[in-house]
Amino acid sequence: MTDSLPNGAWPVMLTPFNDDRSIAWDEVDQLTDWLIDNGSAGIFTVALSGEMYDLTEEERLALARRVVARTAGRVPVIASSVSSGDAAEQARSAGAMAATGVDAVVLISSLVAGLAETDAVWKERVQRILDENPGVDFGIYECPLPYKRLPSLELVRWMAESGRFVFYKDTSHSVDTLRARIDVMRGTRLKMYNAQISSLTDSLRAGGAGLSGYAANIHPESVSWLCEHFDDAPADQVLTVQRLLTVAEHVINSRYPSSAKYYLSHSSKLRIRPVSRWKPEGIGAHEGAPLVEFARYFDSLGLPNAARVAGAR
Repeated sequence: MTDSLPNGAWPVMLTPFNDDRSIAWDEVDQLTDWLIDNGSAGIFTVALSGEMYDLTEEERLALARRVVARTAGRVPVIASSVSSGDAAEQARSAGAMAATGVDAVVLISSLVAGLAETDAVWKERVQRILDENPGVDFGIYECPLPYKRLPSLELVRWMAESGRFVFYKDTSHSVDTLRARIDVMRGTRLKMYNAQISSLTDSLRAGGAGLSGYAANIHPESVSWLCEHFDDAPADQVLTVQRLLTVAEHVINSRYPSSAKYYLSHSSKLRIRPVSRWKPEGIGAHEGAPLVEFARYFDSLGLPNAARVAGAR
């Protein structure tokens, strides 16, 4: 168990595929290195952006093991446990993911209990998962699929006070909700990571720990800089970086995650294919032109970022 996870950019790591949609393991290694080299505080693999619902359980576990091995302790790694079975099955799934060596196993809030099931049922199942996996750290991800379940403030407080949770990915898109949740986490191991780039600085000023969202997948260096310098860099510069990251995230929103892979193939040294299982539509020159142009524009601005700052030291 770790005392706490580091603040900063936590990409929801994409899963590279070959043309036949098998996992491209060499590209997994390259993407892992690239995320770390560009300032990521940690890596969230086996998330929705990584097409977790379109991977088999064996692939999810193999992917987590591969990323853990490649990071070699350089940054922490977390991964989702993807099971919507009964409490015993969910506990087994979480234990299998923990055995890959990840630093925390992330539970999907909307898989723990069904849409019609109560918070009491949800809490009981989570407690069973904790009890059957002693010594394992956990996280919560408010994944929008199969439906979005936002745990109540009382449940957030319970998770924080349990001492077993270290990561919370908020998708409420409400600064007031973020502030209330951060308040009940204070003094515990649980940290809040915002999924929404447009409210990142507001959440950081409220005591949030960073960002875990699309923007960190394509510009971890700029998200990392923003997380570190939101309160000591010139205010206009901070606002400009956040606004540009917000636009960048919107640019890749269509046909995501293939669009993010296409973007990276033109904005970085990565040669990741724009191939996905989740949304298998191809990206041709017409759909790709805005991605290429924005990638070039973003790079031309010479914005401060974690990679450039580190290189200047």
